[in-house]
Amino acid sequence: MKKFLCALSLLFLLFAANAYSAVKTWDGGGVDANWTTAANWAGDVLPVAGDDLVFPATAAQYATTNGFLFSPNFHSMTIEGGNYTVGGSFISLSAGLTVNAGTQAINVGINMTGPQTFSAAQGTTTTVAILITNGNAVTLDGAGSFGIGFISGAGGIVKNGAGASLLAGASGYNGAITVNNGVFVVDANIPNSAVTVNNPNIGSGTLGVSGFGGTGTVGTVNVTQGAISAGTLTSPIGILNTGNLTFTANGVYAVKIGGTTAGASGHDQLNVTGTVNLNNARLAPVPWNGYRPVLGDSYTILKNDGTDPVSGTFLNAPEGAIFGGTLNTAFRITYHGGDGNDVVITRVNRAGFDFDGDGRSEASAFRPSNGTWNAALTGGGTLATAWGLAGDRLAPADYDGDNKTDLAVFRNGVWWILNSATGTVTSQQFGLPGDLPVPNDFDGDGRADIAVWRPSDGVWYELRSLGSQFFAQGFGQNGDQPLMGDFDGDGIGDLAVYRPTGGVWHLWMSATSTYVAFPFGIATDRPCAADYDGDGKTDPCVFRGTADPAQPDFFILKSSDSQPLYVSWGLPNDVPMLGDYDGDGKTDVGIFRSSSHDWYWLRSSNATVGSTNFGQTGDQSIPSAYVP
Repeated sequence: MKKFLCALSLLFLLFAANAYSAVKTWDGGGVDANWTTAANWAGDVLPVAGDDLVFPATAAQYATTNGFLFSPNFHSMTIEGGNYTVGGSFISLSAGLTVNAGTQAINVGINMTGPQTFSAAQGTTTTVAILITNGNAVTLDGAGSFGIGFISGAGGIVKNGAGASLLAGASGYNGAITVNNGVFVVDANIPNSAVTVNNPNIGSGTLGVSGFGGTGTVGTVNVTQGAISAGTLTSPIGILNTGNLTFTANGVYAVKIGGTTAGASGHDQLNVTGTVNLNNARLAPVPWNGYRPVLGDSYTILKNDGTDPVSGTFLNAPEGAIFGGTLNTAFRITYHGGDGNDVVITRVNRAGFDFDGDGRSEASAFRPSNGTWNAALTGGGTLATAWGLAGDRLAPADYDGDNKTDLAVFRNGVWWILNSATGTVTSQQFGLPGDLPVPNDFDGDGRADIAVWRPSDGVWYELRSLGSQFFAQGFGQNGDQPLMGDFDGDGIGDLAVYRPTGGVWHLWMSATSTYVAFPFGIATDRPCAADYDGDGKTDPCVFRGTADPAQPDFFILKSSDSQPLYVSWGLPNDVPMLGDYDGDGKTDVGIFRSSSHDWYWLRSSNATVGSTNFGQTGDQSIPSAYVP
């Protein structure tokens, strides 16, 4: 009888709530790695129910085993560092898990006895084999990463903090999921779990990885703010299955494109069983892993079940519209693709100085005498719009992402932009008199950003369209000539200048944050950098007009093979004009002869000559706007 009472007393001490709970710190000083060995704990005192367990960064043993056959209900568990593994029996916790450093593998189940928070510091990775919620909610917090192998029970999941978390598997789980920050990926089959994406809008100035994704199955999804995508942490592209899908105007569908088929080897797809409401959410196609979508290829990015139509459209993308994407791409969209109600995008050409959005540049001129922009549209008709004053600096670019060049001028530090997508006017004070406009896509969102280069101190100032972020960086010096381009092909504009003294190119590569400099040209050359070989990278080029047809006028250094290309095309007073006039994805060699307002270009697609007489004396070539 005494033995029974002693045993009962021991069980009470182990499993009952302890009014005098304490912190028990692991030191691993025992002959084994068992939690039930007193010598493994500081002071050689075993933990009991209600205690807070601490695993320090330094210990004699990191491979541990929970040997309690029926684990006490511990209060919390904190891992300060090191690389621990936990095996053995389930762990019962009532107040959460904190990981401050290291890579931690909890290869047993955690039994939640109350709502709690699992927090992971930046740079940490923690895996939990099994999580039994018992109807309790769990919050995943911090900038570190969590991986949950298997979840069971009810109780919601709230994802806070900037870290990434993965839910790999489930059985009978139906808790709601709310993503407030960071990345949450579901590869499990949880069709009864509703998902709310409420991430903060991306404000870092570049397209980041944030939001909800996965390759599993979830229930109703509401993207109120932030992004949804597909793919998992180890295979970033995939198919995510959802129930009813609803966006708000603050939502984003980031679709990664690495091939023509939906799934891990191709492109992302949302496979929806239920209704689809787009509500002017933003669509962001992102070419992935070096893949460049081929002209004419189509991608079913949202597969809609049944016959119910998609409700609404993506932002500035009505049926049949063409819109600009990252990596200087463009797509045509339909909401009646596939079996009649799927969202399909098709790659089309994107060209600079294209005012009608047909993928071909146009011969176009600005007339200072009356401030009009004039263009012979390749899709038919002409453009004649008053926009600017004599003395304005031309700043044409696609600021609204509709694949059409917008009329824009820079006047004494103020930008005046006529948006082609909406017909509205943007007036923005940004810069000083004497600055040079250099609009480019510096944040990778497919829209040109307002930017200037200041000759007096060589500083680039950018107002990025993604999150309205301000950026400034010195690159260049007085006497340099700023260049427009993406020299590393990452879809983000690079800082670049041509220094006439010595004919040296100076580039700051955004993809690697590295500085490159090399000579290519002489002091009197006119730099005319563009993508002449169609590999997605800007090629260094200079124009040196001569009257000798046997001598080259264009000197091009092709990025595709690092070989020079010399083309005889022009006269001494001609001005190089940059554009893709045949729509093949390559810049054509071309010149504007102001004395006779003649335009000549050599089509890269078939080596034939294109020409037109357009404009009048005194006109300025718009495709030459960024040629110094």
